[in-house]
Amino acid sequence: MRYIVWVTAEAVPRPLAAPDHAGPLRRSVVSEELSRTRRHISSLEADAARLIVAAEQQGIPEAEGFGSTVAWLVDLTGEPAYVCRAQVAVARALRHMPLTMQAFSSGRLSVSRVRLLVECREAAPILFERDERMLVEQACRLAARVLPVALSHWRRLADPDGAAEAVARAFAQRRLHASMHWRGMVRLDGDLDPEGGAVVLAALGSLSGRTREPDDARTPEQRRADALVEICRRHLDSGNSPIQGGERPHLHVTVDLAALQGEGLVDLDAGPITAEAVRRLGCDASVSRIVFGPDDEPLAVGRATRTVPAAMRRALDRRDRCCTHPGCDVPAPWCDAHHIVHWAKGGETRLENLRLLCRRHHGWEHDQAGYHRRQ
Repeated sequence: MRYIVWVTAEAVPRPLAAPDHAGPLRRSVVSEELSRTRRHISSLEADAARLIVAAEQQGIPEAEGFGSTVAWLVDLTGEPAYVCRAQVAVARALRHMPLTMQAFSSGRLSVSRVRLLVECREAAPILFERDERMLVEQACRLAARVLPVALSHWRRLADPDGAAEAVARAFAQRRLHASMHWRGMVRLDGDLDPEGGAVVLAALGSLSGRTREPDDARTPEQRRADALVEICRRHLDSGNSPIQGGERPHLHVTVDLAALQGEGLVDLDAGPITAEAVRRLGCDASVSRIVFGPDDEPLAVGRATRTVPAAMRRALDRRDRCCTHPGCDVPAPWCDAHHIVHWAKGGETRLENLRLLCRRHHGWEHDQAGYHRRQ
């Protein structure tokens, strides 16, 4: 098994105008109203920033018994501390960014774009003061994908040493968390530096593109998840993994014979899987027979043997050459040897009862209806 105040009456958006005809509103009316609403929101965010600064200048948080402006804002708004911390930082910076504040108050800049400009000022305050007008105009005009690139280029020119230090900081801040979720899932969360992130995106992209199969209904998110699992499987299958505890790392599944032959769920450390999934994993795996005593202590452990011997696997690879699902050309080394009639249900391990299937189509064969085989 190598496996996220204050509102003036003028700032409240007016109701949508009733259409001149029955039926849904014209798209242009909705688009216009949404754009106006977004400008109102930005204007209100700018008002909130002014009030935060006024509260600090007047000592209101301390006068009301709070140890910091952030704590005061958390109590006032009910927002999490990290959200209030970001709002306070932006409000403090805007005191020194008059042109940015002007565009923010008029609704030309969203709060996310204001944060990007705040980061630029933090990197090079003197040069930002010189170039603020140009940077604000770019922030008001450029598309969402282009603006971060343009501001990053300005930062590199304005502060080359700081840009190099930022690259080093980004690398030092790389992280990945992998933990078992209470819902029986495994959750991944993390940040990668630009180089490492580019490698991972390229690898995922190579295995998560749309297929030509009409029955592939996976979402892009599901295709990326499948791609990550496939990359890890191929690594484990490569035989290049470091030895731990005297053997290569692999997935252990302990299941009794009745569950293997029947239905139901089998527990893994990360959560339960179906008995059918266990049979899929067992199609092409190493199997050991373990005899347990009445207190679940292992009494005897048999020798691990491959369900498909090496010589038979070589013959199967030569015969099928790739996944036998119609239209799939995943090469043989990345495929599983699938028992058409599973060995746990009496199927024999012979070439006539074996087919090569890639990991995705192997799952389909076990979890869904039978597939049409490529002849």
